Amino acid sequence: MSKTARTLLGRAAALATVLSMMAAACGSDSGDTEPASQPAQQQGTRATSPPEEAGQPETSADESAPADDAPAGASDDTATEETPATTAAPTETGTTTDEPPATTVPSRIVRIGVAFPDLEAFAVLNPEFGIGDPEAQALAVVDQWTREGLLPAGIGVELVFGKYNIISDSAKLGVCTALAQDSDVFAAVSSVSFTVGAECLATRFEIPIIDTDGAPPSLYQRGAPWFFTLRADHGTHLRSYAQWAIDNGLFDGNVGMYYETRLDEGVEQLREQVAAAGFEIASETATSGEGVGSPEDPVAVQRFIADSVDVVLPLVGGSSLAGVMGFAESQGYRPIYLSNDYGEQTADVSGKTLPAEQYDGTLAMTMKRAGEIAAGMVNAEAEACLSNYERYSGTDIERRAPETGEFASILRTCDLLSLVLAGLHGAAADLTRENFVAALETSGDFTPAGVAPGSFGPGDHSLVDHYRAIQWDAGCPCWVAVSDFIPMAGRDS
Repeated sequence: MSKTARTLLGRAAALATVLSMMAAACGSDSGDTEPASQPAQQQGTRATSPPEEAGQPETSADESAPADDAPAGASDDTATEETPATTAAPTETGTTTDEPPATTVPSRIVRIGVAFPDLEAFAVLNPEFGIGDPEAQALAVVDQWTREGLLPAGIGVELVFGKYNIISDSAKLGVCTALAQDSDVFAAVSSVSFTVGAECLATRFEIPIIDTDGAPPSLYQRGAPWFFTLRADHGTHLRSYAQWAIDNGLFDGNVGMYYETRLDEGVEQLREQVAAAGFEIASETATSGEGVGSPEDPVAVQRFIADSVDVVLPLVGGSSLAGVMGFAESQGYRPIYLSNDYGEQTADVSGKTLPAEQYDGTLAMTMKRAGEIAAGMVNAEAEACLSNYERYSGTDIERRAPETGEFASILRTCDLLSLVLAGLHGAAADLTRENFVAALETSGDFTPAGVAPGSFGPGDHSLVDHYRAIQWDAGCPCWVAVSDFIPMAGRDS
């Protein structure tokens, strides 16, 4: 089931913490609660003194609500959802004694939705899959805006949180409905594997949404002008992936491809890129990509063996990739794999789950800033983001390889909300959703903390314009950056 929580910032308000609910690892539930709000304390023209150390958050009496048994795949009217509940920003536990600058009470509060996955069930199996506290990660960013006077004059921000089951489309649609109808958010940002929910916000409710994952080119058209993504669209991504492999002599021998059908539009552009370079793909297997693993996993391996495939293009999620490699190893079959960002293959926590005999030394094309720590590269944007989170939360985040899921989540949150801030500034004189979109389209070049540099434009709503090569080092075990950033296919340098 989804969980939403709403936090008022821009005023030094203290609101009661309510509701902590999890989505099931498989399937979905739905529950409904009434908003539980408490009066905010009044603030003068200057911010309060440094906060006390935080203890355990206090929880209101209505901590939980009964759930119904709405079936998975229910319509929009019955999809999993909850109405938002107000929650206070966690008390800062850092050691700083600097008082924040003087601020004025905002004349307008803008609600921004923040959708993030519930990975608690996965973290039980492997703690490294945990992403930390996404709510605190977002609150830390907005707290910095408030403390440092970074918001446009007269504007405050209220965050509305929605948590979704990462393998349940109905749960994602429920979060979409809750953010749009129950909370009436002005705009929203979303983490990985939320495409169906992001499409819902853009096409059904005409709410600006900046999603993390790239999407099929047609979705940008259907969702225009509201739909944006951090990563490149599937067509640009997979054309660049093919060109990278060809340019580096990696199409050596027979090439096979195992892909999810949701990538059909991008895969067709990949085929065209390969054919234009005078190559061909000798073996193909498609899968729906739904659920954990796929019955096509061993079928793909059998076809690769029958077609004497030397190089595999794995365009599937992590569970299917693990299934392919496990079966390949059982057959004594060890091809060369060329990885990519799809299904978070280029996350250290994903690579560590794959057999070293199959994966060690694998090269990948990534749109992220993965592998920079292992390569000894400086990432000033990441350092600023992490330091601010440490200040706010009072926790230490390690800067070492392998990178954790929490590390990646903190950077992703900074990137998404930094784009929101740019949109608010560009549209501040007349803050409408249409002007917010126009401001994003003209916000210029952006150097994120967690993904490669890029920009939006009136006809380009996917941010990233560059990629780099990384290589899996099973001894670390981690990805290591092995090239500088290179322009994506069809992008300007």
